Amino acid sequence: MSQSSKGVQVSKKVICTPVFCSTQQDEKLRKSNPRAAEKPLSAGKLVDTVLADPRPVAKVWDEILTTQAVTSAVLSDSVSILHERRKYDVAVEAIQSAIRNDLAAAWMYDVLALEMKLAERPATEIARVLESRMDFANADIPELLIAVALLSRFEAWDEAMRICREATELNPDLSESWLLARSVADKSKNPEHRVWARYGILKHVWNDDSDALHDEARKVILKTAAQLEMAGDSPQAERIRNQLREASRTDLMLILRWVGSADLDLMVTQPNGEQCSFKNRFTTDGARFAHDDTGSATDGSTKRYEQYVCRVAEKGDYKAAVRFVLGKTAGGIAALEIIRHVGTPQESRSTQTIKLTREDVQISIPVAE
Repeated sequence: MSQSSKGVQVSKKVICTPVFCSTQQDEKLRKSNPRAAEKPLSAGKLVDTVLADPRPVAKVWDEILTTQAVTSAVLSDSVSILHERRKYDVAVEAIQSAIRNDLAAAWMYDVLALEMKLAERPATEIARVLESRMDFANADIPELLIAVALLSRFEAWDEAMRICREATELNPDLSESWLLARSVADKSKNPEHRVWARYGILKHVWNDDSDALHDEARKVILKTAAQLEMAGDSPQAERIRNQLREASRTDLMLILRWVGSADLDLMVTQPNGEQCSFKNRFTTDGARFAHDDTGSATDGSTKRYEQYVCRVAEKGDYKAAVRFVLGKTAGGIAALEIIRHVGTPQESRSTQTIKLTREDVQISIPVAE
């Protein structure tokens, strides 16, 4: 491990994980380079070419990036190779050349700061790089995830997790960001990171695998709390358990179930008038259409379902509508399961059997408080 400025530890070991390719950045590279139509250089060949050139490294990079078809993926892989070979100064010049030649991307600033620390560049230069990164504070999530992938390869876990937090703040409902955060947190072996990522999964990840993901998240959080308890930190253990209870809480969940080949739609109109359905999967108050059954099953025994989740339900009437589109269900019926106060001692479940008709079937679900 190398101790960098500001007390941040940066590993010099590279973990071989996939690097995300920025399509937008590659398009920018293609437009700016006269020879963009040519076959791109491989990262290995590009690095060997730069290292074999006796001219100043900055000049070599400028010439290559303005005349060759170097994609974002190749450039990031080149930086990884240079990092592995401990050619930190050459990696710094590569990224600075890209920025200088109007090929900047959000991921470059975080990686540049790390490489500059390892190259023992002045702290003032590193600070300027991090200040420049603020211009990319609203970068799209794919660009942020490129930075996460690269920083993970360098085992810069704290920096990678910081960007994961930025990505989840930009769009907390994007499952991919939370699952990537979980992966990075587990590699870091930092209990705080691991617990934080799993709180997010419990709150925001609802997909076909959410039951398994939520079960795993609870197990890891409870195990971490037990380890803290054994280490004598009972207050922190109790805080973690309290946060788990809060993250697991859901005020209202509706699950429409049926058997057969029919296509049914569940639509929920909230007290504020906003409707949540397959057409509007996320509402302004945080409710979501968690599962849209788009299957085309013909087997009469096939189990189907659609799911609505509202973590914090406001007082008023929630109106569920069940629409029969086409096909058949066993017995011409479906079942709407209504679950209140999920994950709390007050959890309750009830089921309404719905006789399907050509008209939408309306069910009123009052929420008292």
